[in-house]
Amino acid sequence: MSNLVCGVIVTYHPDEELAQHIAVLRGQVGGLVVVDNRSSDSERVKLRELALQYSFTLLENPDNLGIGAALNQGVRWAAAHGVFRYVALFDQDSEVPGNFTEAMLSAYENNPRRDDIAILVPRYIDSRLKTILPVSYDKQGNLKTAMTSGSFIPISIFSHQGWFEEDLFIGGVDFEYSLRVKGNNYLIEECKQVLLLHAPSSPRVHTLFGFSLFKTSNYSALRRYYSERNRVWIRRKYWKKFPTYCLGLYFSSLKEWTKILLGEVDKRVKFYYMGLGIRDGLLGRMGRNTQLERKH
Repeated sequence: MSNLVCGVIVTYHPDEELAQHIAVLRGQVGGLVVVDNRSSDSERVKLRELALQYSFTLLENPDNLGIGAALNQGVRWAAAHGVFRYVALFDQDSEVPGNFTEAMLSAYENNPRRDDIAILVPRYIDSRLKTILPVSYDKQGNLKTAMTSGSFIPISIFSHQGWFEEDLFIGGVDFEYSLRVKGNNYLIEECKQVLLLHAPSSPRVHTLFGFSLFKTSNYSALRRYYSERNRVWIRRKYWKKFPTYCLGLYFSSLKEWTKILLGEVDKRVKFYYMGLGIRDGLLGRMGRNTQLERKH
């Protein structure tokens, strides 16, 4: 266990496997806070039971405040206690290995460039397909962006780089923060010795005569809305500093539209919601779209 590290988990309608994830993580960190974004009453009862069983703090939001706000709550809780130097952030479905904290802490503190590292991440394995999730490197061999789950961050970073962008609600919160710290000359590095099982979507591999053609993520129409809207917002904010990355977001959108057309269900609804996302991104309509959620 490292008393220097506080774990932060954001939950929203968690499944039964969360208990096992918490059990593995709790023994590795000095503190643990779980921020729940308004799960059901029965799910919250289970979370309260887990909090007593594993001695962690449970913060129960009265409504779904989004991933950015929940992460900020968790980090602020850790910072307020004054005994932690690092936070380790996780989604509810990430399977944390038994050596996570020890290996990540060692990799960070023994790195000769540690004063310049804002985010350290593990290597990610798709827990459903059992394949390594691809990452992108810049010309210096550092990661371009980092996913939230598994991020190992010095708490001091937040005092001068700010908090996660809550207006994005969900989708792109981690990428925006990555661009922000990199724009201020910080690094994002990967600890390849640590493997984190992660389930970023509901992937399906499409094949023909036994050959893999492409993989679809099968996100909901509402998630597609936030993704497209937030991509517009990120492009508008970071176009000057990261033109290549922002241009790549156009290709990412085009790729997603194509995959939906070829291999996903509810195409018409998803395309409609994505169009609304682009419109709202251009108009600067950010935050949670409760009106659209009620229709979904």
